[in-house]
Amino acid sequence: MNPDAWRLRLRLPLALVSGGIAFCAFPPVDLGWVSLGALVPLFLALRGARGRAGFLVGVAFGLGFMGPLVWWISLFGYLAWGVLVVAQALFFGVFGWFAAWASRGAWGRLVGVPILFTAVEVLRTRWPLGGFAWGALGYTQHDAGPLLALARVGGVHVVTLAIVLINALAAHVFCSGRVWRRALAAAVAAGVAIGPLWMPLGLAGAPVGELDVALVQGNVPEGRFQGFADRVGRAGPEDSVIIANHIGLSDPLAAKPPDLVVWPENSVDRDPFTHPEIGQTIEQTVRKVGSPFIVGAILDAPNGRFRNTTLLYSNAGLVTARYDKIHLVPFGEYVPWPRLRRYVKALEQIPADGVPGTTPVVFDIGKAKIGTVICFESTYPALARELVRDDAELLVVSTNNASFRRSPASAQHVAMSQLRAVEEGRTVMHAAISGITAVIDARGQILQQTGLFQAAVVRRSVPLARGRTEYARFGEAIETALLGLGAIAAGMTVARVIGRRRERRYSAAEQELWGGEETLKRAIAEREAADREIAARIAAGGEVAPSELPPSADLVDMPPEDLPEPPPGDAAV
Repeated sequence: MNPDAWRLRLRLPLALVSGGIAFCAFPPVDLGWVSLGALVPLFLALRGARGRAGFLVGVAFGLGFMGPLVWWISLFGYLAWGVLVVAQALFFGVFGWFAAWASRGAWGRLVGVPILFTAVEVLRTRWPLGGFAWGALGYTQHDAGPLLALARVGGVHVVTLAIVLINALAAHVFCSGRVWRRALAAAVAAGVAIGPLWMPLGLAGAPVGELDVALVQGNVPEGRFQGFADRVGRAGPEDSVIIANHIGLSDPLAAKPPDLVVWPENSVDRDPFTHPEIGQTIEQTVRKVGSPFIVGAILDAPNGRFRNTTLLYSNAGLVTARYDKIHLVPFGEYVPWPRLRRYVKALEQIPADGVPGTTPVVFDIGKAKIGTVICFESTYPALARELVRDDAELLVVSTNNASFRRSPASAQHVAMSQLRAVEEGRTVMHAAISGITAVIDARGQILQQTGLFQAAVVRRSVPLARGRTEYARFGEAIETALLGLGAIAAGMTVARVIGRRRERRYSAAEQELWGGEETLKRAIAEREAADREIAARIAAGGEVAPSELPPSADLVDMPPEDLPEPPPGDAAV
């Protein structure tokens, strides 16, 4: 197989197919193993392509991958879905441009391309507007995938690097070349795929106790939540219904109080401090159960804004700590450029902007220290790292995915929490107001979960940990290194492109002056052959006319009238 000769009309469909296969590695299809070969068509399509063709191939892959992966964004309008998908596809287009040039050599294909792909993934999960983490290939290993243990060492992006490396080696196997090289590539790919199976998984350090936790999934009226305005609860009478649902499920816990009760994000959609009737009802429920409560609430902020908050209630019903969501959802919980509201009617779904928090908070409930993140934030590994650094012994993800209805968004979100559990060596309690609620152990396994849009209480005793994994210690340095390696690979690729273009310009100049490099070489060879013939004739005592002699370096530039007269009798040598 020789992909170098393929035309663009073949490369683009291959890239689309590759994107579709990559999508199948995520929920709802969730065939994680296909990620180990999903990029092979993409890499074959990039091989031999020029930069512009590589960009188009990368964009085609991005559309085929991200389009179906996040189709549930279209529930808020096709404009939102289209803009997001195109924006993400452009990242893959940039990768395609660099990868096309890097693929001209074996080292570029097998080392440069995986580094470039991973660096672009790290970049798009951070920028712009805080980034978008959906589609990071490492999440395909959430369900006990063979590479999952790498997350404990290097995080989700190192898992991605391993996946892409396997794909690059597999693509090399399909191409023409020496048999031993292709066999070596296959052997290395197999080693990368199965090697992590022997790496450890589990809690970071020895367990330091257990905590009996009850996650209350109060549920919401299905079908009512149509947009983000409803999602944060500032419209409609459902607020009191949702609070009543959580109270009804929590009251029976008083018979045997757990160590901690969790009400998910948006369980209380009206500020309990400015609505005393709501605040008093919550306080009474907490005192009745006799346990600390973590409660997801919306608090009022100045100028008609709001805060998405998690409140910690002591067992006496008093608020003792609070965490405000740091990473708000762009165009979901705030509009980055408010003037857009004048021109984009769909932004009416976001009637007010949220106020972001400034720092992570670890809740100390006496028996344990709890790190909590809210919804979208669980897709940011750095925030979980900070909580563990601040001595969190258990992680709680508080989320409201009701507005995504029965789409795969909830399952994809749980998969991300599974990676957070492995990365930090902590149990993760994934509490969702309408599902999926899940208990995830430090190996990334789901021990207990609910379905969507059902009222339920998930209660379990889970271990606490104080140790730190390699990723918890060095995660920021690892991700910075991946970006740095990507920058180096990109720089080398650009230098290669500049060198090739300069070489083409020199070739064009030689063609114009000398008829091209081959013509010049042929002329030099003919002159050398003539010189050898003259030397042979002189050695044999033959005669050579002056016109046959090469011009002297000292005389070549002198006019004919200034040339010295030859000695008498030397008309011929």
